[in-house]
Order: sequence, then structure tokens, then C-alpha cells
Amino acid sequence: MTAKPFYITTAIDYPNGEPHIGHSFEKISADVVARYHRLTGDDVQFCMGLDENSQHIVTAAKAAGLPTKAYADGMEARFLEAWNALEITVNAWTRTTEPRHAAASIELFKRAQANGDIYKSVYAGWYCPNCNNYYTNDELVNGRCPLHPTITPEWLEEENYFFALSKYTEILKRHLDEHPDFVTPAVWKGDIEALLREGLRDFSVSRQVKDGTDAWGIPVPGDPGHVMYVWYDALTTYLTAVGFPDETERFERYWPADSQLIGKDITRFHILYWPAMLLSAGLPLPRRIVVHGFMTLEGQRISKTTGNTISPIDVVNEFGADAVRYYIMREMTFTSDGDFSRANLIRRFNNDLGNDLGNLLNRVVSMIGRYRDGVVPESTATGDLEADVQATAFEAVERTSRHVEDWELDDALVAVWSLIRRSNQYLEERKPWSLAKDPEQSAVLDTVLWTAAEATRIAGILVAPFMPSTADRIMEQLGLPPVVAPDWSVRTQWGSVTFDRVNPQGPMFPRIEIEG
Repeated sequence: MTAKPFYITTAIDYPNGEPHIGHSFEKISADVVARYHRLTGDDVQFCMGLDENSQHIVTAAKAAGLPTKAYADGMEARFLEAWNALEITVNAWTRTTEPRHAAASIELFKRAQANGDIYKSVYAGWYCPNCNNYYTNDELVNGRCPLHPTITPEWLEEENYFFALSKYTEILKRHLDEHPDFVTPAVWKGDIEALLREGLRDFSVSRQVKDGTDAWGIPVPGDPGHVMYVWYDALTTYLTAVGFPDETERFERYWPADSQLIGKDITRFHILYWPAMLLSAGLPLPRRIVVHGFMTLEGQRISKTTGNTISPIDVVNEFGADAVRYYIMREMTFTSDGDFSRANLIRRFNNDLGNDLGNLLNRVVSMIGRYRDGVVPESTATGDLEADVQATAFEAVERTSRHVEDWELDDALVAVWSLIRRSNQYLEERKPWSLAKDPEQSAVLDTVLWTAAEATRIAGILVAPFMPSTADRIMEQLGLPPVVAPDWSVRTQWGSVTFDRVNPQGPMFPRIEIEG
């Protein structure tokens, strides 16, 4: 069977500062979904990258005393180090300073020009450099940017190229009506629908190269006195990553994207600007724009200015990548903002990972070692309790799959833990330590040990997209090979694998003692 293509993207980051824990929710979420689709057998392309053609980068490079490109190269290494620490499996990494990206951006721009959607005019308005957006007086909040309350936008008045977004108002209204899942979750559609009701305004797609400064960015076709403004440059990375415009076969295989993951602060650009740009270029629209809220840190806004940040690498060094991935996926939701709390991470580590998952695995392999000399027995004398565990496993697989595909990742983990907790409860009900004392209950003990091992095995596959290293450690202790594609499709069925010997290695998640 030919693998089905699945293309997923995240927003690209400004490398004007070190990556922090706030970036990680989006990246881990996308990685979970990418890993899930790989395990079902899909051919996954996963795009992430860096938005380097910004004045942010020029300013940061000057502050660091470095040439802009050298600064950007160094920051790329820092971002990749963070994503590698979190075991993010991006395989379509894209930087806006790459020549192939310049070619893609120029092609997209030229298509809009040919379609009559690009024109030159004078722009005057309030500009926020942090979100690269212009605002009217009414949109400012006490004279500040509505998204960056510490930033007072500057008044800019200059000749720009514009994109005729206004002509796409009705087309975009119709698209949202006809594709109810285009914006996921639906809670984020309200502001977009309000903008559409007001009628869309054309937006600037270039900035002038100032006299006496070096051009930093992609030149506007036919006018090197202007460079492309961020949205016509940065958004195009999603096309660059899969071969636009020259690698026709590859591009047609993966585009349109199946899911494009973004934060709530850039919804208008991805749900309105981006589809209009694609329509202007004669390209199909992505199937889904997935929106998430912001992460706070210990209840406070994450801010490089105030120093309220944590490096993902530091957190991983303390707790391990899988514990961090689990905590963020379990605590955060796509329908609202969430908070990163060290105390809550430790609570989840001890309770969910240690007491539930780690305890289940440790009990299973220890008892098989103790009562059956490490050999997993065959099941013979099944009863109602075994049937209930099997039914729970089946339901957990179904629910987890559905929730991952619907981007309800916290609910997916709740579904997985329903199986883990039911399996622990099953051991309490069957009491294998008591059965082992009665030779006449040998067949029942075999069934209990096999049932618990099988439930743990299936749980191991279900946690694999969230905690890949943990999944492999589970399989190793059960004497099985690592989780690989397409295990989710063919090995989550009850009884689909033959066991041999277990390989006990002690607790996976030793309890973290909290001082005081």
C-alpha cells in the first residue's frame, strides 16, 4: 500500500532571542501529531523554521556586534539545539535567508502581480515591530499595541506595495462557511468573522530600503528599492519547504498542507492574508489552520524583556524530554491559554508518570520475572475482568486516535491513561500475588500476567507520539522491539504480538522529592 502524504507546519520563529519554553507547546504539539501519522503509516513532511528577514534580526545582530547573517546562523544552532532536546522530528527545516526560499517568495509575488493584486501606494499608520503589523487609532489600546502592551507603535508613512486583500472578503467568508474545520478549534473563529463582517483592508507587502542602509530581505521583483514585507516572505516558507516552485512532483504530493499550527496572535495573517495570497497565485488552500493560546510561566506573561523565561534545554536537563513533553501536552489545551508551573510538572511526574505508568510497567515485568522466571505466559482462562480490560484497550485506541486527529491532545492523553489506570486496577482486582500461592490457580495467574502485559504493551504504543523514548523503554522491558511505523495501525489490536521474555530494568520515573 502506498503511504498517504501528510503535511504539517508550525509558525516560524524570530531568532532575535533564545528559544524559551513558551515556544515549546506549538512545536511539541506538531511533533505529536507528526509522530502519530508516521505510526499510522503516513508519509509525513513536518515543516518548521526561522523568520530571519526581519528588522528584529538586524537590530539584534547590531546589539551583539555581529554581521546579520552570522548572528542568524548562530541563533539557528540555538533553536535546533532546543528542538533536538525536546526530540522534535522536523524534517523540512526552512530559513527565510535560503536562496530556494527567495525563489519561492519571488514566484508567489509575481503571480499576485500577474493577477492584478499588487499595487503601489502610500501607507500611513501605526506600526508595531514586534508583530509586524499596522494598526489604526481605534485598534491601539491606550496608545499601545493590542498584542504587545509594552510597545508603543511608531507612526510610519512611506510608499509601499500593497496586496488587494479587500477583493477576497466574500470568497473567504464563503470558504469559512463551507469548511467548518478550516479553523480549529472553532473558538478562535469569532475575531476572524468580525473582521470579515467589517470588510477586509488591503495590506502592505513591502518596505522601502532606507538610504545608507543595506537591504535585508528579499527584493520586490522589478523594484530593488523595496524588500518584501514579512507576511509575503515568512508565510511562503510553507511552500518552500515542500519544493515550490521548481520541485513540481514533490510540491504536488504534499501541498495543500493538512494542518498549519499557529498562535492566536497571528490568526488574521494565516486565516485571511495567507488564503488570499494562495488564491491570487492559483494555489489550493491548506485544509486546516490549528490555533492555540499562549503559555504563561508560573502565572506570569513570558517576557524576554522582564527576564521571565526558561530555556527548554534547562527543563529537559532537569526532568527529561518525555516528562516535559507529557506535562505540556497534558496541561495545555488549544481552546485557551495555559500555564507552565514547575510544581505542577513535578506533581504530574510523580502521580501520572511514576505512580500510574511507571508503576504498572514495573509491577508487570517484576511479577512475570518472579512467578514465571521472566517468560510471559500464554492466556487461557479469561473471564469478565479480562474482557473488560480488553474493551478498555480497544476504546483507548479509538479515542486516542480520534482526539489526536482532532487536535485534542490533552484529551488524547486522558484516553491513554484510562487504559493505564484500568490495568493497575485490574491487578488489584485479580491479586496475582495471591494467585501465585495456589498451584491450582496457575492457569488464572498466566492469564492475569499476560493480560496485564498486553494492556501495558498497547499503552506503550499509545504514548509513543507523546513520549517516544518512554515508549521504547516500555517495549524493551516487555522484551519487544521499539515502536515503529506502522505499529499504530497493525499492533494496537489486542493479541497482535507474541511475547517472549521480559527485561526488568527498575522504575522508569523515580519519585521526585519536594524539599520543604
